[in-house]
Amino acid sequence: MPAVLIHGVPDTHHVWDGVREHLTRSDVEAWDLPGFGSPRPENFHCTKEEYVSWLIERLEGIGEPVDLVGHDWGCLLTARVASVRPDLIRTWAGSNGPISA
Repeated sequence: MPAVLIHGVPDTHHVWDGVREHLTRSDVEAWDLPGFGSPRPENFHCTKEEYVSWLIERLEGIGEPVDLVGHDWGCLLTARVASVRPDLIRTWAGSNGPISA
């Protein structure tokens, strides 16, 4: 089961470089969100739900549950993915996400 790391805004996948240096697993991917290190798809308007849908589509393509980690806005987006599609997630961790009660 791979691990997927999602950065915050306005970062890119490079925010995870220091963390990845200390990991012993070889199945860790750090993705760039559309518009932050990767191009925005046509007609992608950068809403929270569009980012969540984008993440879900990518996770579905993996074909098995993942260990999902999010930081900052990535924390908020991955928490939403975990809440609406728990079948895609084996474990979830988030940091620096301003979560409201």
